[in-house]
Amino acid sequence: MYRLNSEHYGSVFVLPSVIVEKYIKMASFCAVKSLLWTIKNQGSNYSVEEIAKAIGSSVADTKEALDYWVNEGVLLSDDLTSAPSPIKSDSHLKEETVVNTDNREVKETKKEVSEIKFVRPTLEQIVNRMNEDKTIEGLFNQAQAMLGRTIGFDMQSAILMMIDTYGLPIEIILDLMQYCIDIGKSSNAFILSVAKAWYEKDITTPEKAQQYIEEHNSADKIFREFREFTGISSPKATPKQTELFIEWEKMGFNAEMMALAYNECVERTGKISYPYINKVLLNWKEKGYKTPGDIEKGIEDFKQKKAEKNNSERSYDIEKAINEAVNGEIVYKKRKRGNGNEI
Repeated sequence: MYRLNSEHYGSVFVLPSVIVEKYIKMASFCAVKSLLWTIKNQGSNYSVEEIAKAIGSSVADTKEALDYWVNEGVLLSDDLTSAPSPIKSDSHLKEETVVNTDNREVKETKKEVSEIKFVRPTLEQIVNRMNEDKTIEGLFNQAQAMLGRTIGFDMQSAILMMIDTYGLPIEIILDLMQYCIDIGKSSNAFILSVAKAWYEKDITTPEKAQQYIEEHNSADKIFREFREFTGISSPKATPKQTELFIEWEKMGFNAEMMALAYNECVERTGKISYPYINKVLLNWKEKGYKTPGDIEKGIEDFKQKKAEKNNSERSYDIEKAINEAVNGEIVYKKRKRGNGNEI
């Protein structure tokens, strides 16, 4: 049996009993802390950053926790511009241009899927799903263990969306989360954006998931090497660029060859253009260039052929001039006097 030490009754604040009765089981640890601190300090104007610092949580987790209470109607927000922020997918994943092995630009076939609408289920709906299907509760617990944090209401909703909207199997969801954790991007928004990409690419089996992970890990490694060759400052490739690096590797090019194509692009255009780099590599693939040596040989062959052509044209012009001088008809023109009479 536990009870509050009476010495602490000197300073108290009111906590509605519904918080304990309805939310104590489902609310995350961060949500409970943020609510207690907010109620204790209500009447004052504090930023999310200040609240996060006070309760020892990240700003993102604190904002998510406060949004949870606003959605539940427990807290009211005076900031009309601060509506609960939806989970957004990466719009650049919607349509990406890739190149096939026939050297033609094609649009990758993807399922048509609208931009993700983060429709929050109610707390009761989540509880009902957990009661109806114990694997859902087990998935929530596993996700918390993997992420090393209490996932909270937003992530619970996101997981249900992966199941209900995208139809991803539970084992694929776990693979997806582990991939995001491994690359250091485990925010709710990023996890959900990858889930959308996997749905579009029809990644519903462990084999397809493994292939996606291996290709993207290899692309990340190549980009790091490419960055060292070129000196670019971007710490990460964008999703669109990542798809290009994957395709370039499939075409048989390594980071050094990609960097040479980058140099060709900058020299000719004066700027960085990944579509132009792609055209350079397509041209090299068509010509069979695989190494820097192949490029050098190709340049020398081009110069030699051009010189031979110029010499051939020059020789022809000289021979033509000599032939006309020797064999051409000589025409004498009569001069005229000043009075107009011929001489």
